[in-house]
Amino acid sequence: MKHYHCIGITMMAAVLAASSCSDFDDYNEVPGERLPSASQSLWENISGNADLSQFAALVKKSGYDKLLSSSRFYTVWAPLNGKFDHAKWEAADSATVRFQFVENHITDYNHYISAPVDERITTLNEKTYDFKGTSADARFGGVAVEKANVAGRNGVMHLLDGEAIYRPNFYEYLTANKAADSLSAYILRYEQSVLDEENSVAGPIVNGVQTYEDSVMIVSNTMLRRFDAKLDSEDSTYTVFVPTNEAWNTAYAAIKSTLSYGKGVIKSEKVYMQNGVLKTEDVKQEVNAAYLSDSLTCLTLASGLYYSNNNQYNKWLVDGNSFADTLYSTTRTKYSHPQEILARQVGETEQMSNGELRVVDSLAFRSWEWYNPVLRSSYRMSAYKNASVPQYITARTLREGLEEIDIPHVDMANFLEDGLKFSWIQPKTMSDMIAYFNLQGGVLSTKYSIYCVIVPPCADANYAAYDPDAEMKPSLFNASLSYYDPAKGETKDHFFHPTNPEGDSKGPKTTAAKLGEWAFKNSLDKVDPIYLGDFTFPVSYTGLESCYPYVKITFPRLDNKSKETYVRDLRVAGIILVPVELSKSNEQ
Repeated sequence: MKHYHCIGITMMAAVLAASSCSDFDDYNEVPGERLPSASQSLWENISGNADLSQFAALVKKSGYDKLLSSSRFYTVWAPLNGKFDHAKWEAADSATVRFQFVENHITDYNHYISAPVDERITTLNEKTYDFKGTSADARFGGVAVEKANVAGRNGVMHLLDGEAIYRPNFYEYLTANKAADSLSAYILRYEQSVLDEENSVAGPIVNGVQTYEDSVMIVSNTMLRRFDAKLDSEDSTYTVFVPTNEAWNTAYAAIKSTLSYGKGVIKSEKVYMQNGVLKTEDVKQEVNAAYLSDSLTCLTLASGLYYSNNNQYNKWLVDGNSFADTLYSTTRTKYSHPQEILARQVGETEQMSNGELRVVDSLAFRSWEWYNPVLRSSYRMSAYKNASVPQYITARTLREGLEEIDIPHVDMANFLEDGLKFSWIQPKTMSDMIAYFNLQGGVLSTKYSIYCVIVPPCADANYAAYDPDAEMKPSLFNASLSYYDPAKGETKDHFFHPTNPEGDSKGPKTTAAKLGEWAFKNSLDKVDPIYLGDFTFPVSYTGLESCYPYVKITFPRLDNKSKETYVRDLRVAGIILVPVELSKSNEQ
């Protein structure tokens, strides 16, 4: 939240017209021991000094001549004639002069140099500058003080050999660039301005409407709150990547391709348990396909551009050290290979008042770390048929000798962080046993390599405590996927094949004797992420509440010969969808 002032009779204030002084009211008392004795006001001292005529003209243009003549105490750092770009500020409008120049050289309170100073000054526009040194060699914002301690009856003035450079914060930068910059245009859609009636100065009522001589606006941005990026805060420090319009458009096209909603109607078959009975229900959801796709694309694109410099992962960005291997965004996403995005920087790093801004001509993040992540279903089955009620097992300790859980390029540590979790069900009848896993993790309209993680009976070192008679045999199963086909306007099944990654629209018979070449089998030597195949989802399910695809695992009834080799118990730790960009990459 931030306050902005606008002096003059107005219904609404212009954003960034001027900064509120209300934040400093509690610090505007003058300490008796520092009170300089002088009869003239600060404005009289400024306007009466021939070496400050340029500064005086800008003070008057901004309206601060009246405030510097009041009884309120200020400290002024006044740039001498010829020591700053007077023509630039003379050409600027009064609101810009007020906020970016005049208030940039004034603070509340009386900062008199009676001993060596080392202070961090907050000026009236809420920028901060170092004020250090003695009365003979002080510097303000790195600019030398030519003459210190010019006393006035309402404060003190120091004459500067130049101007303290105004730097916008990130939000002010976005506001100034909103007409040309894609990121700015998006972020500023979510700006909200509310009149702070309590701190505004009421003017006359005009045509029945209350006007204000000094309007204080509370400006906030709901999207930046969502990103946890306080870009208007002078007390925070960030590194922000701002894409060029071309970079924005390229990333937009790539992300949008994964967020297709067809003609706006998505269907699915809902499977669930009710009183121990498998239920199915046809569901449909209608959406504004173009709006939802655009909204989620922009949200994803703009979410990973902000990095707190106080976070340990990101400190190297401003410490001047060599490349680290990770960036950590304010949306709590880690990105590897930061050197690749930094290599796309255009021009010099721009210094903001609350960090560093880097313009880049490509958002060269890895897609699977950004908009197309690895997805994992819950280890809990959504529904089941012809099976006992599942037991949900957490194997805190795995038995010795198990091979490492391995899916190429995928960090499997999450499976084991709190113990290996899996569903265990047993057949209830001699019929085919079926387990359903809803994929509710935001499946995109993209191509995935799909894995089913099967747990061997003895993976858990403590398995004998709950399954003392476990048969040490692999499982035999086939797998299919239920999805929505917008071209046909119906849900369809896709069947996975062990030797054909593309699978087929027609599946096998499910008895063990007829399963034949369609059979998947797991290893007993590892928690086995069995590769089912690749599949391209024609629609995205991200943002949908009631529709999602599911994977069906079928364990067939076994004849006597098959029972010698296979077990019918089902132990599944979940379904994993790996974007093919990652699974087929050379990522190490």
